[in-house]
Amino acid sequence: MMGTCPRLNLRHRTPAKWSLRVAAALSCGIAALGCGAESGTWERCEETLTCTPVVACNADPGIPGRAVDCEGVYLTVDGRDDNPGTRGKPVATFARAFDLARDHGMRVYACADIFNVEVRVPAGMEVWGGLDCRDPRGHWPLHPLGELTTIAPGPNRIPLTVVDEAAEPAADGAAATMLTRMRMVAQDATVPGGSAIAMRALVGAVVEVRLSEIVAGDGADGATGADGGAVPGQDGAPGKPGAMACSADTAKGGARVITSCDDGISSGGMGGIGTKNDGGDGESGSPLPITNPMSYGLGGTGQGTLPCTEGRGGLAGDDGANGNGASGPGRLTDTGLEGSAGEDGQAGQRGYGGGGGGGSRGGSMFCGAGAAQGGASGGSGGAGGCGGKPGKGGGPGGSSIGILSYHASVRVSKTSITTGRGGNGGRGGGGQYGGIGGYGGIGGGNRAGSQPGCRGGDGGKGGNGGRGGGGHGGHSLAVAHTADLGPNVEPDSPIKFDIPGDGGGAGDPNPNSGKPGSAAVSMGFQD
Repeated sequence: MMGTCPRLNLRHRTPAKWSLRVAAALSCGIAALGCGAESGTWERCEETLTCTPVVACNADPGIPGRAVDCEGVYLTVDGRDDNPGTRGKPVATFARAFDLARDHGMRVYACADIFNVEVRVPAGMEVWGGLDCRDPRGHWPLHPLGELTTIAPGPNRIPLTVVDEAAEPAADGAAATMLTRMRMVAQDATVPGGSAIAMRALVGAVVEVRLSEIVAGDGADGATGADGGAVPGQDGAPGKPGAMACSADTAKGGARVITSCDDGISSGGMGGIGTKNDGGDGESGSPLPITNPMSYGLGGTGQGTLPCTEGRGGLAGDDGANGNGASGPGRLTDTGLEGSAGEDGQAGQRGYGGGGGGGSRGGSMFCGAGAAQGGASGGSGGAGGCGGKPGKGGGPGGSSIGILSYHASVRVSKTSITTGRGGNGGRGGGGQYGGIGGYGGIGGGNRAGSQPGCRGGDGGKGGNGGRGGGGHGGHSLAVAHTADLGPNVEPDSPIKFDIPGDGGGAGDPNPNSGKPGSAAVSMGFQD
């Protein structure tokens, strides 16, 4: 038997080394039998991925049906990750293929299969897709019908991401990641405000995409802002009634009532007392307007020469302002595009308290000599109702983005980019109605022709909460990029994008709709 034969690798050898290598092989009888043919030990370096350095092959990725007899790591969905990655024994996952390719400095060749997973490509990798791994000749030519390697995970997933592990800004001369004959398909987003993004290049990556297809589905509509409340806000406490005439020498007026709201308390004024000779004035409600020409919430006057008067009603609280619709286009992050939500509305103001009613006089003429002599007292004012809570702003519509370039350099040639529609911004939530003011307490009853106590004023209604602003409409963009690095999309790359999303609340009578999205080949964003 022959001894162990040297592996015959004629690539990249100097003439001297080549001669020595051939001589060693011939000494084993390779000219007659082939090295190790009888013992089965013959191996090509391409089959064990030990050819160094890698020899460039002359296959043209632009010609379907052309054979690809090149050194590299081969990949198909039917492979096994414990295989060496040869054409005869391909691997099954991109992750394993990239590990082998990086170890041996080789290109990755992928069958024109459909991979329903997210793929993360290390910077500097070179990937050729679209090979016909079912070809009976076994040499994996480029698919004769032009089929591509398709990466299509489920919804709300980004099919392919190129990442530079150093995460440093892209620089001239950096190793480019080459993607050839690939199809990246992002399905329609399904979560509110979600974006469909087919490909992503992160910080420091330099990427060239050629002879490929990039398809992004529709962005999802933004979430509707939450309403302030389905039922009105807290009502004001009703005033207390006054005491009946002749029930005490000094009849106390209806007690002050209080309602606690988020922005403070509102209280109705105490009713005026009733005495033998006259009635007391009612107290004013709280709070009182800073300027008050209409005498809101003032207490009524007690009986003197004239009958008592009722307390004045409290002023209604101001309605909360509506939130502004979203106007900014959003910001880019390494995870996607964060759209702009509408502003929340503002809360309604609590209602002002009503004034207490005035009291009346008593005396023996009405009460008799042996009875208590106080007149009827006034009822207290009602407290104001609490203001309504505001509606929340509507969420932004999701975008449809072919390529998201985050501080990366991207060049696209002979590659179609198709995007779907942008999602509509969410409507702002409706504001809660303010609570009604409490009714003023009734005055105390009269006796034997005396005057009754006067009624307290009603509390003011709480202001309604403001409506939330609408969210920004989603975009339809072939490339979304950070402002520092724009893409290079060659004229030979056809672009087709759909309509952008409307701003939330568009068409509503209120003027707080969000702005619509944009449709463009590329658009820069701040991060």
